[in-house]
Amino acid sequence: MTLQLSPMMDRAAKASFADLDTIIGTGGLVALAPHPDDESLGCGALLRAAASAGRRVAVVVVSDGRRSHPASYSVSPDALARIRALEIRAALVTLHPNIFLIELGYCDGEVPFSLPNASCAIADLAKGIGATALVASWDGDPHCDHAATAALARRVHRLLPELRLWSYPIWGRFAPTAAKAPARIVRFDTTPNRAAKAAAIACHRSQMTDLIDDDPAGFTMTTEMQTHFINHPEVFLAG
Repeated sequence: MTLQLSPMMDRAAKASFADLDTIIGTGGLVALAPHPDDESLGCGALLRAAASAGRRVAVVVVSDGRRSHPASYSVSPDALARIRALEIRAALVTLHPNIFLIELGYCDGEVPFSLPNASCAIADLAKGIGATALVASWDGDPHCDHAATAALARRVHRLLPELRLWSYPIWGRFAPTAAKAPARIVRFDTTPNRAAKAAAIACHRSQMTDLIDDDPAGFTMTTEMQTHFINHPEVFLAG
């Protein structure tokens, strides 16, 4: 099966490659993930590269991911939230043991677009680790939690405008979007960190395998999509 990529990805295919310093500057990095697994899919190689370079790195996961298999009889939403919390911990340790995790705990599918307290807390976190960059999901992704997380990143950036702000596409890699075209796109070469990124993605077993097999409509990422995220350069959109 050949994946159909979005027009944005056609443009990204022509974008230049950027190194770690060009993307995040000389300091630390804060990454916002709408759900446990978006961090590994969208920016896992960047997280590992930054932490391996001695930068302080924090991941803020916004929702608990409890609704990916709503009709399962064997795994309740509460149990799934616990599973996904364990999965993201395993994934981050796989990427680098020094990556710091914060979970905001909003219900999957219900992340508010206005989170003033969270934006202040994340700004304080960024200052505390000496961050010079903030990455988050793209508001062109056709998912409400991804758009809400992008809005949260913009709030943090208004508090700390000196941060470099980037977004990473997940579903926007495949689905056409009405979102405004970004002013700048760069690619990050995952090759040196590809094996670790693949291992981190594999930690999210509830999303990548048939671990939960009693909900035919439940989410499982296709093998083709997983391979795409592992083998394709990471994409970062300015602003």
